[in-house]
Amino acid sequence: MKNTVRLNVEFPKKDLPYLKTLLTKKGVSLKAFATEMLLKAIEEYEDALFDAEACERLKNTKEEDWMSWDKACRLAGWDDGEA
Repeated sequence: MKNTVRLNVEFPKKDLPYLKTLLTKKGVSLKAFATEMLLKAIEEYEDALFDAEACERLKNTKEEDWMSWDKACRLAGWDDGEA
């Protein structure tokens, strides 16, 4: 069973020459270019969600639950050279 799916998209006819020029200059196929761009967009979206969640958790953390950088390093098992 294939580990991929086929995606079909409509693309503006007037922009096709520019796309072909871009692909030629980059030396990549449309498939490779589209896959790279789509995966990058997904990664950026996931990063933004993770960032928003982390900011929200940090904002809602009580001050008494905070710890020093040194204590966090000790708990992580890092020595001075790793931190």
